Amino acid sequence: MKTMNNQRALRFACSSALLSVALTGAANAGVVNLGRVQHLPARPTISYTGTYGKCFNSAVDSSGMRTIIEVDIFAAMQSAAPGMMLKSITIQDTGTNVYGASSPGADMDFFSVQGADASAQMAFSYNGPVGQHMNESSAALASRLAAADAIVGDSNTGMSHFVSLGLSGAMRVDFSSMIGIPPSGSGGEGSSGPGSSNGGGDSGGGGEGSTQLIQGLLVTEGMRLSLSEAGAGERFDITFEFAAVPAPGALALLGLSGLVGCTRRRPR
Repeated sequence: MKTMNNQRALRFACSSALLSVALTGAANAGVVNLGRVQHLPARPTISYTGTYGKCFNSAVDSSGMRTIIEVDIFAAMQSAAPGMMLKSITIQDTGTNVYGASSPGADMDFFSVQGADASAQMAFSYNGPVGQHMNESSAALASRLAAADAIVGDSNTGMSHFVSLGLSGAMRVDFSSMIGIPPSGSGGEGSSGPGSSNGGGDSGGGGEGSTQLIQGLLVTEGMRLSLSEAGAGERFDITFEFAAVPAPGALALLGLSGLVGCTRRRPR
């Protein structure tokens, strides 16, 4: 009975710890608007409004025809939310651009994140008034943004190489990646017990480490965002969503709590 009570207590402790981690993560989640950007006709000049100017840079692409904006993700996160993971990036039309049949606001031509972990995955989604994008899959949107290949945006009808945001429309990219979980540790030999001449317990095993999927990216030095708007003059905002990084030790409790009831003991 005492052994059963101990197992229940350990399961409860594991569950409580995991709940604590979940609540802590929720408390540390948030968003930060990095600022407003506008391409200007003299490439690669940009206009920037915001408080994270030191994190922004711009350059001309290899053809000399397009402006590429680079955002230092690491520096921005260190300033806005140090120690947090990056959950998503949203590019949104400001609602102050030119709109109509020939100009549906900001047209995003290129989106890329460099320096992320090899396990990183991106899921693209669109929320706005441009009908052509409303039901497009993540893969279709990603294909539009895979290369800087648009010079000027337009009504987007029949175009496949950029995303027209439309009046106050937004393109969102959600991230997922794998985080390492260390081994649970090793145990010692059990003490001798009645009916056994070689000791009563088995030796504990630490096992191998594993990985756990998280909804976000661990931010490391050198990580940066590159993007481009088709044409010049249109304005768009860049927003980061962040959250607390799940502790590997806490994630390991998931496996530990499942193993508690399976511990094998020698009969006494």
